[in-house]
Parts: sequence; structure tokens; C-alpha cells
Amino acid sequence: MLIIHPHWPPSNLVGVHRVRLIANQMHHFGWKAIVLTVHESHLEEDLSYDLNRLVNKEIEVIKVDAAPVRHLFGKRLVGDIGLRAFQSLKTEATNIATNRKIDFIWFSLPPWYTSLMGPFFTRKMGIPYGVDYRDPWVYKLTNQQKGLNRATITITLARLLEPIAIKQAALLSGVSQGYLDGVVSRNNNTLCKQVTFQMGFCKEDHLIEIPDFKPPFTQGKQTFVYAGAYSPNWAPLFRIFLEGLAQLKKTECIDDLEFIFIGTGNAELQSITSVASELGIAELVRELPERIPYLHIQQCLRRASGALVIGSTEPHYSASKLFQCLLTSKKLFAFFHQDSEARTILQQCSADEYFAPYHQDIPRPDIIADISHKMANFINPKAEWNADIRPLDNHNSKANTAIFIQAVETVLTNQRG
Repeated sequence: MLIIHPHWPPSNLVGVHRVRLIANQMHHFGWKAIVLTVHESHLEEDLSYDLNRLVNKEIEVIKVDAAPVRHLFGKRLVGDIGLRAFQSLKTEATNIATNRKIDFIWFSLPPWYTSLMGPFFTRKMGIPYGVDYRDPWVYKLTNQQKGLNRATITITLARLLEPIAIKQAALLSGVSQGYLDGVVSRNNNTLCKQVTFQMGFCKEDHLIEIPDFKPPFTQGKQTFVYAGAYSPNWAPLFRIFLEGLAQLKKTECIDDLEFIFIGTGNAELQSITSVASELGIAELVRELPERIPYLHIQQCLRRASGALVIGSTEPHYSASKLFQCLLTSKKLFAFFHQDSEARTILQQCSADEYFAPYHQDIPRPDIIADISHKMANFINPKAEWNADIRPLDNHNSKANTAIFIQAVETVLTNQRG
């Protein structure tokens, strides 16, 4: 299988792990993974060379160059690595497919534009391909994003390009059926094989210690950590969560607590720090907007008094960070849509004691009161939390790869038949 994905360790982006976890396990199912990626010298994100420790030696990794970032009048015009490396990835993929027997090609999105080369390989070389959705390519803009701006241009392009990318796809995979339902309904591609599996995990990843790293905690305080993204569809829940924390402050002495938000920088949104200050809880909240390395995050979660998972207003939210928090944290507070599959996972693990459900029909004051009440119990050092993580094995990287490979082999069998 040729996996075309511009980000690969030492890249520290979240999507790296979806691809890595699947590729690591393929040899167990009789498949060789060839990862075609971009050399890290061309990546804009921070790098973490410790991540190279997590790549299975069975994987063959081939790296190509990319064009430089283009600027116009001092502003970043073309930076997307999928665009900058498109031609070099396609050229090398063609070379590989010409000289070696490639049975299947897989693109995991984002970045989005690499999937546009899929139809070429099917049409010209007879190789089937699959497209994997970690996030929706086309989505509804929030009120803050509407107007003549980059977000509107991006979505307009997505609506034009997605039908081209998936028109000849033999397989659609994703972390949520809701993502795939949207793809199919937009593009009327009902004949394509579909399969879903969560982000997944490998337990060994969460046990690695980085000796020279010290978590950025304040001595003498109970520290609770949120580590992850902060996007427009999530921003309303972050504000509601902070409002619940502000309500708790009115009734409880919580000066010895610290809530740290890591990796939440988003220029489109009001910062977590600003929202906390506005609500009068600035002394309880500390934001570290830049991402820190994946293995460092695991160490933060192990050392913290508890972890936070705050999610989207959408019911198809998959909460990929739920796995790492359940595996590493002393206890977990969760706040996302009540119909999310992540809630089912919490229930299966008997870990939903501190879950506050969101639904647009629940009055906001009731949600805030629920958060405040459950948080009061959550922060109690004596409160027990006895999660059973054994059900998570249904979502580990080997189980997910088995599901994925079975779908790929079904596609190939049907095409040969």
C-alpha cells in the first residue's frame, strides 16, 4: 500500500498519528506500508524528533522536496504543504507505481489537495485508491468566519474540488460516520465502500518518559490539563465551560487550582486567556497557545491532577484525544455533544461520572449549572475515579488496522471479480 501523506514524524501534527498507527500495524495483516511524505526541512510546524521512536521499522518511508512558501505583499499566499509538494509527490508516486507492484493508494485528509491525484492513478495506472476523513473537508461556516475572507475562499474551493477527488475513490474511511454521510450526500457517491474507525492508540506510546522535560505546572497547585485544538465549532463550548468554572468560583474556594490549556492558539477566535479574564477567572486559567510535542503532552497528562476533553457542538464529534486521556490521566472531565460516539466510549469504560452533555435544546443555564456541580466533585482530591480501560482495546491501532485492511481487501476482491 502506498500511503501519500505530506506530514510524518518528526512532524508534530495530530494527523501524523492516524497514519502512523495504521501503517505500523499493516505488516501483521500481510501488507507492506510505503509512506510517501515530504522531507521535514520543508515543513512549517514545530518538529519533535522523539516521534521517530514511534515508527515501526517495517515501514518504508520515502521523502520528497516541496516548493517554498509563497508570499504576496508580505502576506502568506501559498503555504499548504499539500499544494507546495503536490507535483513532487505525484512524480515520485508515479515512479513508485511504475516500477513496483502497488495494490492500493491511501490518502488521509487533511491536508486536502493530495487526494486530487487519486483519480489519475486509477484512470492511468488502474490502481484503486481510498480517501480518509479525519475532519470534514466541506463544513458550515460559523458567523465569525462568514464574509470575503480566507475561510470563505477555502470552503468554496472545497466544494469545487472534493467531487473531483472522490469521484473515482474505491474506499471512503473516516473517524465518524457523520463525516462520510456528508461526503456521500454532497457528491452522490453511494457505490463507494465505506468504513469508519476511531483515531486509535498504541498503549506503549503513552508510557514513554522524556527525562529532560518538566511539565509547565505551578508548584503547589492542583493542575488540570486540556491539550488540543480550539476551533470555531468548539469555541462556544469552551466559553460555556469557563462560565461553569466562574459559577463554581462563587461557591467554592478554588484558589489552589490551575487549568492549563495547551495548543489552543487560533487567530480567528477570542483567546482562552481573554475569555477567562472577561469572566473574572484569569487567576485560575493559563493558556499556552503553541503546540508542544506529543510525547511531552503524554507526560503532562500523567503528572496532572486530571485531564479535560472539551469538544464540538456537532454530534459527529469523535474526540480522538479521549483515548490518550483515558490511558494516561488520573481522572477525566468531558464536555461535548451528548450524541457523540465519544460518550458511548466513556460509558463503556465506566468513565462518564464527570461527563457534562451538550445539546442545543438544553437551556444554557442548566448546562452551566451541570458543569459547576460536576466540576466541584471532579476537583476533590479524595474523589475516586475507577475507569475500566479494557473496552478501549476495541479501538487500538491493531483493531483499527484490521477493520481498515478488511475493507481494502473487500474492494480489491470486488474489483478483481
